[in-house]
Amino acid sequence: MRPLLLLAALGALSLALASGAGAARRGGGGPDTPGAGAVAWTAYGGDTQLTGFSGTSTVTPADARGFELQWATQLDGGIVATPLVLDGRVYAATEAGSVYALDLVTGSLIWKRTFGTQAAYGGCGTYGISSTGAIDSARGLLYVISADGLLQALRLDDGTTAPGWPLQLTTRPEVEYVWGGLQIVGDRLYVPFASYCDDPDSHDLSADGRVDAIDLDAPAVAATFDTVPGPDNLGGVWGFGGISAEPDGSALYTAIGNSWVPDPVTGEIYDAAGFGDSVVRLTTGLVPVSSNRPPTVPTAGDFDFGAAPVLFQPPGCPPLAAANNKDGLLYVWNRDDLASGPVFSDGVGTVSAPFVGAPSWSPRLNLLFDGATAVRTNGTDEGDGVTAFSIGPGCSFERKWATVTGLGTQPPPLVLGDVLFADGGYAGGYKAIDAATGQVLYSFATTAQTFAGPSAAGNLVLTGDFSGVVRAFGPGYLGPGSTTALNYP
Repeated sequence: MRPLLLLAALGALSLALASGAGAARRGGGGPDTPGAGAVAWTAYGGDTQLTGFSGTSTVTPADARGFELQWATQLDGGIVATPLVLDGRVYAATEAGSVYALDLVTGSLIWKRTFGTQAAYGGCGTYGISSTGAIDSARGLLYVISADGLLQALRLDDGTTAPGWPLQLTTRPEVEYVWGGLQIVGDRLYVPFASYCDDPDSHDLSADGRVDAIDLDAPAVAATFDTVPGPDNLGGVWGFGGISAEPDGSALYTAIGNSWVPDPVTGEIYDAAGFGDSVVRLTTGLVPVSSNRPPTVPTAGDFDFGAAPVLFQPPGCPPLAAANNKDGLLYVWNRDDLASGPVFSDGVGTVSAPFVGAPSWSPRLNLLFDGATAVRTNGTDEGDGVTAFSIGPGCSFERKWATVTGLGTQPPPLVLGDVLFADGGYAGGYKAIDAATGQVLYSFATTAQTFAGPSAAGNLVLTGDFSGVVRAFGPGYLGPGSTTALNYP
């Protein structure tokens, strides 16, 4: 399980860039702009089902053809975490270990906190904050986990630390690492742990994959799910998402990487011990109640799940969950019968470019969109991009279209009305795509890789690239007084 191989390889590319105001800026106003609090994107995936669907967006293909860069702001390091939005502010974190609050309309700096970086043991790279944080609007806090293993709770208004925080969740940050997004379900915050690049520490002990549940009323670890029973045996919970949750919050789901357990007789490593290479349903108290390891997933080698599954339910179908595996397959399960195995799978991914995300879902269009898929024509690879699936009678899945958006690892696309917004991954850049046809409507090139999943504030799209630039895109002028503001506050 090498969840952060992609970041370790790019570590040398992360620049020590000066923070400050944007190079391209339009509009004016600030956090108290009328209506600025009408939209929010408070955690990875936009909701606890991780659908990537923006219910406040009304973007049409015609709107997307008129997309413009609204502003761009340079931060101090590469961006992997999704920018979050609440009450007219954008909250972004960097691999330099900093957290920023920016004005949603102008991109200007409101406050900044810096928590430093951590060198992974074995020399495979240095990281800061990779995990998408979670906004607790009820308590006025932003939760992020810094590279020293501390779970921070920052006041939204000024970035200061709340009383009773931070919490030390690991004392081994040189091997134990958080990439997956944090999620709030009820009064608990769920934090997933994996490894940075699988190298053991100076005592030859590996990371211990797990999920911690944090009680937000009395800050402390309330429960832990050890993915592979016993200490220091991997089974990381990693990728873009940590956990997903039933719409009513009654159950949680996660997807797990490979274990690292030697066979007591042969000494060979067994990668599927415990819940290694499995998708698991859990209670909110982190007790596993069902799981599945598809028989097509090899039990040896680096073939693991790289993100929590997206939860969705098309008309005429039972509740479903979908996730990608490094074996190149998209898997779909019946959530009510997880243990029986996948009800659908499709080899849309590639093994050489780790297929580590999960699809996005449009409940309005009844379409599933999987990013980082291999786009092929007559058996010839054209590149990597998005594949759309329609769901028909009998809950049957059918490929609808496939469009190249970039190269290699890419986060799940953002669903904006009738349009998708997709990152280019290693190729950098962004594309807006007609969700019904796969036609590219708008492109924006970057010199840096783009791995941070985009987010939405109404019809405004927020992105971050690996050179540390946060950008806002939207259809035409979206500043105060705009007559084309559409659904943007």
